[in-house]
Amino acid sequence: MFKVRKPLPYRLRELDDAIRRQRTIHESEMIGLAKVAGVNAPHLYFVDPPSSVIVMEFVEGDRLKDVVPGMPPAELENFFRLLGRDIARLHGSGIMHGDLTTANIVRKGDNLFFLDFGLSIHSDRVEDHAVDLRLIKETLSGAHSKVAQAAMGHLIEGYGDGVGAARVRQVQKQLLSIERRGRYARLG
Repeated sequence: MFKVRKPLPYRLRELDDAIRRQRTIHESEMIGLAKVAGVNAPHLYFVDPPSSVIVMEFVEGDRLKDVVPGMPPAELENFFRLLGRDIARLHGSGIMHGDLTTANIVRKGDNLFFLDFGLSIHSDRVEDHAVDLRLIKETLSGAHSKVAQAAMGHLIEGYGDGVGAARVRQVQKQLLSIERRGRYARLG
């Protein structure tokens, strides 16, 4: 699979080239770091920063977004605990995914693969980790409302298994703070 960052005509060409090159390098590095953390991500075959191209494995499987609605309860629990554990591995390695949605996770057999590290950053901040969880929670509420509460509960259990009780409490407290700020921002 090819990921090509196309030039944006409204940017100054030199600036656009530099931004696309830097983002290509950054994303490929983050994919590599995710794999080192023990999280499944596509294999990289070739990275060409001057052309802003990444050639990577096409992960054959089903996007979590497409299979969640038909998952029986036991399978939902299994995959969301697994997802929580993998998110904990990312966060424990100082990686905030940045676009954590069910559209960016592929189920391949009994494994989950994370896609699209284009918005990922290096961070150990509780706030950033809570933002990752906030996005997956919003995705579940919006796209999978019938199972959102159960799925998020299983995800948090798996996450807690990976980061420990104290850290999961910190992240959940920050998640609640983010949600409160969001409510007031929408009213204004």
